[in-house]
Amino acid sequence: MGGIVTEPRHRTHLQGIEGMRAIAASTIVLVHVWAFSSPSGAVPGADDWRGDALSTLSVGVTLFFTLSGFLLYRPFAASIARAVPHMPIRTYLANRFLRIAPAYWAILLATAVVLGSVYVRTSAGALEIGRLDPTSLLQAGLLVANYRPSEILIGIGPAWSLAVEVVFYLALPVLVLAAAAIARRFDLRRDRILVLLGPPLLLLALGLSGKAVAGIALPADPTAGYNANWHSVIERSFWAQADLFSFGMATAVLYVEAEDRRVSMSSSWRWIAVGLALLIFLPCAWTMNQGEQSYLLQNTGQALAIALIFAAIVLPDRHGGRPVRATGILETPYLVAVGIASYSVFLWHVPVIDWLAAHNLMLEGWAGLLVNVAIVALVVGALSALTYRFVERPALRRKRSTQDPHTAGGRSLLADGD
Repeated sequence: MGGIVTEPRHRTHLQGIEGMRAIAASTIVLVHVWAFSSPSGAVPGADDWRGDALSTLSVGVTLFFTLSGFLLYRPFAASIARAVPHMPIRTYLANRFLRIAPAYWAILLATAVVLGSVYVRTSAGALEIGRLDPTSLLQAGLLVANYRPSEILIGIGPAWSLAVEVVFYLALPVLVLAAAAIARRFDLRRDRILVLLGPPLLLLALGLSGKAVAGIALPADPTAGYNANWHSVIERSFWAQADLFSFGMATAVLYVEAEDRRVSMSSSWRWIAVGLALLIFLPCAWTMNQGEQSYLLQNTGQALAIALIFAAIVLPDRHGGRPVRATGILETPYLVAVGIASYSVFLWHVPVIDWLAAHNLMLEGWAGLLVNVAIVALVVGALSALTYRFVERPALRRKRSTQDPHTAGGRSLLADGD
């Protein structure tokens, strides 16, 4: 999940980020409770408009990708735009490892070995719930299983998006160093800003090409991207998902310009951005037909819409202010708490849902859906609090500072990192 990860709050914390993480995690949990909590396997409303509407909640994954694109590109974009020679790539990579690996490995072991509630592939290629053998456990632990049709989606099912995130984490330094090398040739800041738009445009083109290959060269139904075949491998890879990061990265460049008062945002621009976002999002959602995170271009449209709404919330206006009402809601204690533990929530929830359903501890149909949501929220919330307290937080305390002594006030270039 994954852009799916959170940090302890920093002195330079951007208001609303934890709340958006909480919303992203909660929507993903809700759609998976709907899809997987029935002990009989019957999904209520799967074949009508209600299923289409509920499946749209999977857009939380796109929100996580947008957050990752923005949060991780922003500090590097600020450094390049301001011509500050500070690129803490090694520290960035070490911090990324500490952010994702300890909690993922702990929860994977607990669910794959102790609970036996992760996905395994049968010899016929079907997914079932069980325990991973040592070889499959190693592949899932290294997040490489999804590159083989016979092993795709084994382990913690939603972790396919974490594997996509990891490729983004590794690709970003390469893109940043290339952009920095090119930007050094220019004295004017506007030229450096144009260079900074290169990486998001490249990822947009990459993602669209991956979608084209998945949809044209290896055609399949938009909901068929979870099968043991090469179509699914491509569809669940960074190749076909890269465009979902690009709009967050572009928003990061705009944020740096607004933060440095180089662009002036009018008093009405937020409403225009939200209105445009709805005009894009609603038709995409209406025509998606449960094809979220597939090769459909509607996914790209939804990512653009989310980035517009995100920009309306986080970008400062000409007076340096932000929408108080929106950030106030997103900064409520409950949402902040869920946002802080959202990585653990993301990793725990599907194995917990599957375990509860397999042991007949969930209810059937629409009548039982609210009860199932409450049960999952209680169990996953408790487990996530424990793993955050005893695994995530100790690991995060080992992260190294990325403060740049050359910036005013010693601002941390990687504060608010995803």
